This record gives sequence, C-alpha cells and structure tokens, in this order.
Amino acid sequence: MQKDADYLYSLRKYILAVTGIFIFFLIIGVQVSLTNPEKSASYIELFKKTFGWITQLDPFERMLAIFKNNAFNSLMALVLGIGFGFVPFFLVAVNGLFLGMVAETFSTEKGILFVLAAVLPHGIIELPMVLLSAAIGLRLGYEMFRFLKGERTNLKMEFMQGMWFYLVRIAPLLFVAAVIESYVTPVIARFFSG
Repeated sequence: MQKDADYLYSLRKYILAVTGIFIFFLIIGVQVSLTNPEKSASYIELFKKTFGWITQLDPFERMLAIFKNNAFNSLMALVLGIGFGFVPFFLVAVNGLFLGMVAETFSTEKGILFVLAAVLPHGIIELPMVLLSAAIGLRLGYEMFRFLKGERTNLKMEFMQGMWFYLVRIAPLLFVAAVIESYVTPVIARFFSG
C-alpha cells in the first residue's frame, strides 16, 4: 500500500479531471437556473419531494441518513468506476449541475451569504471526499481499460488501495461532514437567512 500523500499524488490527473467535470456542470447548472428558472425550480421541487423527509428527522437521525447517503454514493462512484468511469462521471456531473441550480436559485432569493453559510461548513469536507471517491473510480476505470487492452496492470492492487483509502480516510471524513451538516450548518444558515 502507498502512503496517503503518495497515493493522492498518483491520483492528481483524475482529481483534476473530476474537479473540472464538477466545475463545468456547476456552471451549466447556474446557466440553466438563470435562463430557465422554472425548470430549475421544478428540479429543486422534485429533489425536495424525494429527500425532504430528511429535514423532518431529529438531528441525530438526519446525520445518520446524510452519512449513509453520501457514503453509499461515494462508494458506488469508486467501486462502479471499474466500468470505465461512467458512474463517477455521472455522479460528479449531477452533483455539479444540481448545486449550480440550487446556488443560483437561493442566492437570488436569500442572498449569496445564505448560500455560502448553507453549503460551506460541511461542503468544505464533503465535496472533496465525493470528488476523491470519483477520482479513484475514474482511475479504476482507466486501469480496467488498460487490462482489457492486454496491458500490464495490477487491477486487484489498485482496487484494494482505493478501498483502503475510502475506508480509512474518505468514510470517516464523510461522517464528520454529516455531523457538521446536521448540527452546525443549520445554526449558521439560520443566522444568515434574515
């Protein structure tokens, strides 16, 4: 197993790729919201109907639900990335698109300070962990592609390294982000909600 710093350095191309995808779709989300606010509002309403039940939970149950959702999605991005990276790409694109729409909609309604207060406290940990999971999945997809082409690669070791990093680094930090999102973010967001 590589040391964490060495492993992260070896992922740099994939981290840059998923970050670029995220930023691209974030900008698209903002543009969709600006040019077609009704469409953006309908997507946000659909999201509320699907996940609105989480807001009805007490903070501890909410924290567990958020952690379970983020940990599962990040794990799927990593594990299913072995299928040529389609799942990590999709996860990152959807997250970017939706965050762009939400950020633009709520910054218009409640101001940019409210949006930053509602996203940054937990997002500063959560987003990098989601992107890291996607980067590992993208790398696994590339290694699978090389393997199928007959090139020499140690796919099993790559998978084990990615899983170890997920379990030891990513999942615990996703838990910390879920705690912040459930207990800290609502207090800060209320302060800036006017």
